[in-house]
Amino acid sequence: MRVAIVDDEKNMTDQIIEFLCRYQKENSVNVDMEEFSSGESFLQSFYEKKEDEADGYLAYDMILLDVEMPGIDGIETARRIRERDKNVIIMFITNMAQYAIHGYSVEAIDYVLKPITYEDFKMKINKATRYIERNTKHQIMLNTTEGKIPISISDIYYIEVVRHYLHYYTVGGKYEVRGVMKELEKSLSDKNFCRCNQSYLINLAYVKAIRGNDVVVGDDYIPISRNKKNEFMEAFAKYVGGI
Repeated sequence: MRVAIVDDEKNMTDQIIEFLCRYQKENSVNVDMEEFSSGESFLQSFYEKKEDEADGYLAYDMILLDVEMPGIDGIETARRIRERDKNVIIMFITNMAQYAIHGYSVEAIDYVLKPITYEDFKMKINKATRYIERNTKHQIMLNTTEGKIPISISDIYYIEVVRHYLHYYTVGGKYEVRGVMKELEKSLSDKNFCRCNQSYLINLAYVKAIRGNDVVVGDDYIPISRNKKNEFMEAFAKYVGGI
């Protein structure tokens, strides 16, 4: 996990680094950290690194961003980040809770309130890692009649089973492969997919709305069966809540 810490207070940066080091030891995860003392210095580095993404390099998974800084403050820094990166996780650090309202305009997932405690910080980072996992592109190989085709799981809208064939509706088009829905459902259980009826497995990331007994995915209305409705609604609520 690549984390940028942007804060003009050295003691606060040191505390966050200490907490992240403790977090990685407790959770057996690798955390690469970079620290910046101003919005300007971060943006200069960020823009340079974004240019490298054409070679498959991702600048950061998460940015911990102080709201109140001299020069370019955290809110304006976040706006400029969003011009170049729509997916990176942004979390504000502030000593005034009312600043959190500005987070909606730049799609910040949360804020850490100063003075920070480790338990509160850990809870926020746990939430962030779930969002990071959603953004991570995992691939599967489809053995179609045209040959083997790799696709990103995050590019799948939904999957329909018709007799002994699975129809994948994806960003890149529709693919048909022979397979068993029950086995596929099990393999995607931790990737935010859920059955809305016996024939359809839905990627919750693409759900636009739930209208009556239908789930809207793109322009398609897919029925939610009575025996799957509670399970599907609960899964969708957890997804939206970042749980």
